[in-house]
Amino acid sequence: MDTFKISLLSILVLLLVFYSFWYRSQKTLPPGVRQLPGPKGLPFIGRVHDVPSEATWLKFWEWAKEYGPIYQHEIFGSIHIWISSEQIANDLLAKRGSIYSDRPVIPNLPDNRTSGDYLALLGNTETWKRQRKYSHHILSRSHTASQHSYPTIERNRLLYKLLVEPSKYEFYLEEYTGRTISRLAWGSADHQPKLKKNAFGLLTTISPSGSVPNVVSWLTILPTWLSPWKQAERARHAAETEFFRNALRAVEAASLTGEVNPSYSKMFWEGREKGGWEEEEWTHVIGMMAIAGALTMASPLQTYILAICHHPEWQTKMQDQIRQVCGDRCPEWSDRADLHVVRAVIKEVLRWRPPVPTGIPHRLENDDIYGEYFIPAGATIHALEWGLCRDPEKYPDPESFRPERWLDSSYPTYREPLTTYPNLKSYHQFGFGRRLCQGVEIVDQVLFLAISGMAWAFDIRKKRNRFGNEIDIPWLKYTSLLIAKPDSFEFDMTAASEEKRRIIEDEGKLAGSRPVAQ
Repeated sequence: MDTFKISLLSILVLLLVFYSFWYRSQKTLPPGVRQLPGPKGLPFIGRVHDVPSEATWLKFWEWAKEYGPIYQHEIFGSIHIWISSEQIANDLLAKRGSIYSDRPVIPNLPDNRTSGDYLALLGNTETWKRQRKYSHHILSRSHTASQHSYPTIERNRLLYKLLVEPSKYEFYLEEYTGRTISRLAWGSADHQPKLKKNAFGLLTTISPSGSVPNVVSWLTILPTWLSPWKQAERARHAAETEFFRNALRAVEAASLTGEVNPSYSKMFWEGREKGGWEEEEWTHVIGMMAIAGALTMASPLQTYILAICHHPEWQTKMQDQIRQVCGDRCPEWSDRADLHVVRAVIKEVLRWRPPVPTGIPHRLENDDIYGEYFIPAGATIHALEWGLCRDPEKYPDPESFRPERWLDSSYPTYREPLTTYPNLKSYHQFGFGRRLCQGVEIVDQVLFLAISGMAWAFDIRKKRNRFGNEIDIPWLKYTSLLIAKPDSFEFDMTAASEEKRRIIEDEGKLAGSRPVAQ
């Protein structure tokens, strides 16, 4: 009986696959326009066999150089549009945001557009618009509240941890971002281990390389009892929801005793009656804001170390400027206007190795025409960050790590005054149009404090073997999930001076027990 059911199900799946392909082939183009260029593929499966399991963005960039700054291809019947021009991305995703602000269904997370549990992945719905208002309220209040002390406290702890065990740099950098975000979300760093586990679980769920149904979408037709992916996702989502609920409730319990630190959750409990806010919805809004922050910020910090190992001259330039501005002390957020070299290094780190190289996809809601080309409703639209960051007109010598492109007036990216620029505001890596990231100021502060702190505290260099030769560090070895980070590598990290070692030890120990202002 089980064999019969499986055979029948297989036949139904094949019929649906071929019907979908036939239906799509019947759609004719409006007069006067043509289909976007792109690689031609096999019936239905398209060019899925040409997309590597690792560094997929390099293949999409290769096609962009062959077919142009906007092209399309199919994967299992779904149309994907790839954009590698910032102008085209703004024309479509920003200026035509009324039809380009939707999100595609993630096959392994099929309710991402509608359930309200996934703020950044929600479709263009009333739920999303309401939750955007919630998050704007949270972030605008936190910018003027005492949460600004959290990144500094955790940065000092990070420097101490790196001083003691630099070989565990990946763990400590991820811990730093996770602890900072945990404090912002729930007022306590104690939630960081569970936040990290849940963030990685969601990242695996939504990444093409993390879950087979995200590539072979028809596998979602399988019932749960036949689908190990659905079973795993159900368990993951239940654990995530329980974590979010318990974290929010812990803040409520602490507030009853008066021992509660400032946080997004504290704002909810204080304003829920007046605002008419629903606890279950805020549970997920706060949780998803925390996951989004924890996932994205550790990658550029690891890339910073990679870049400095290859370009130690920029470490020297940062150290020289920090010495001029700060003397012997570690930089603070209030020093940022005078540390333009540090800001240039941060922005170049993000450009050189964008943490989300394929971008977060949009979905087109209605048929559209761009120039002479037709873009069909339902297409998944990707602003290919790897390509946007390698536009040779905007970024000359794009493959090279050149922070001077933000500081030298001979480059097209230079802007004045240097007390303001470069900065991360309106940078295309934080989205387009209605899908702009609302947490850019937090990202900016977390990255600035960590990178300026590491530049002040340490001398970072390539490790040498017993023969005195430098151990090579690969340029392009990155993980394959949606948010990419460098593969582990060896390097040397030592205190820049004995005086700085003492300061790091003193501040690091204090950061572990420092009370937070109410």
